[in-house]
Amino acid sequence: MIVVNFKTYSESTGEKADSLAEKCSKARKESGENVIIAPQSPDLLRAKDKEIEVFGQHLDPVNPGSHTGHSLAKALKAAGASGTLINHSERRLKPEKIRKTIEKANEAGLTSIVCAQSPEECEKFSEFDPDYVAFEPPELIGGDVSVSEAKPELIEEAVERSKVDLLTGAGVKTSQDVEKSMELGCKGVLVASGVVKSEDSYSAVMELCEGL
Repeated sequence: MIVVNFKTYSESTGEKADSLAEKCSKARKESGENVIIAPQSPDLLRAKDKEIEVFGQHLDPVNPGSHTGHSLAKALKAAGASGTLINHSERRLKPEKIRKTIEKANEAGLTSIVCAQSPEECEKFSEFDPDYVAFEPPELIGGDVSVSEAKPELIEEAVERSKVDLLTGAGVKTSQDVEKSMELGCKGVLVASGVVKSEDSYSAVMELCEGL
């Protein structure tokens, strides 16, 4: 599994989100691997008909009503999302809110990927019964050194402690990074800048898929 987080980069906003979604969809078809994209909420509908699974970047544990500025599970589903990221390092939540958000995702039939910054958090958040936990050491996010190269022992510990399947991310850019993560027990990777900011996003995704 390769999850491409579009974040809020200029290279993945508006019409560029449309183009990036098409490239990721093409890579999914050509590689035969499970490539998932997570655009910004305003761009979710751009990816709805791209023949690729789409996740939201965030979900709020609220019911329909007066919650201006929140992301509603029902709205994500209606926009074509089949899952969501929760507690990304750039949108951290308190543990109780993480638990409630996972419950909302489960109620709506959305796949949940909960981000964690340490093996201890991987264990704690996995107890809330998400579909996946994504281990991302914050100091490596957006950097040039991958977590699988810098801290393989922590990935192993996170895999052992998590009660659900683990993804990993932070600095992942090559097939070797992905392959090492898989060897350490992960089920896939969460990536962003390595694809979004690449001069050839299609080739970047294909490169990552080679490591699965």
